[in-house]
Amino acid sequence: MPIAILMILLLLPAQSWAGGLWGSEGQDVARVQVTEAYLSWRTGPASGYPVFHTSEKGEWLTILQRKTNWIKVMDSRGREGWVSVADLAQTVDVTGETVSLQVPDLDSFGKRRAEAGLMMGEFDGAAVMAGYGGLWLTRNLSAELWGSQILGSASEIRMVNGNLVHQPFPDWRISPFFTLGIGHIWVEPKASLAQPEERDNSIGHAGLGIRAYITDRYFIRAEVKDYKVFTTRSTNEEATEWKIGLSIFF
Repeated sequence: MPIAILMILLLLPAQSWAGGLWGSEGQDVARVQVTEAYLSWRTGPASGYPVFHTSEKGEWLTILQRKTNWIKVMDSRGREGWVSVADLAQTVDVTGETVSLQVPDLDSFGKRRAEAGLMMGEFDGAAVMAGYGGLWLTRNLSAELWGSQILGSASEIRMVNGNLVHQPFPDWRISPFFTLGIGHIWVEPKASLAQPEERDNSIGHAGLGIRAYITDRYFIRAEVKDYKVFTTRSTNEEATEWKIGLSIFF
């Protein structure tokens, strides 16, 4: 369930939002006016979709939603279509000022307030899939919540972690970070003739990794963590994990 929730979060930037459009006074723009000779509409949010309509100079359009670099608009007759961010940047708002488009970039990446992602890799030699969400407390320190599922040959493992992450260079395109956290692990053995007992234990970890900004709201995250599993036996267990995946920021 935590992985499914985080998959939904990862897709959020592709959903409806128009808050990235701002007028000269910093207020949300609901309507814009075409100032060029014409503005082409497409049937979908990509250049591969066909052009099916054009708006003429002076026509007013209502902003409906945004998907990456495309904006869905509606005219006075209720027709809807998609125009590119570059084309919409040639329009004006209700005050007559040119519309300013806030497009996420490297500077936005350095000032992000939240992030979420999905990652895959290995945990002590077994395949692992993990999802996380994090909030930045300061520009250098964030708190994260992780959910992981590990598929071993003899058991299935679920793990939840809470992390503190320190990023010394938040403005770098490729930025290193360090992580420290605690959590809990549940081990469920697979069916066998000799059925061992299920186990759950507290865990702690320390790790390091890098974030690499790609474009828009997306970046790649890769990391390595060393875990210590606190058992009730005379010795504790240790495991190493590496993961890489795609994340988004807000």
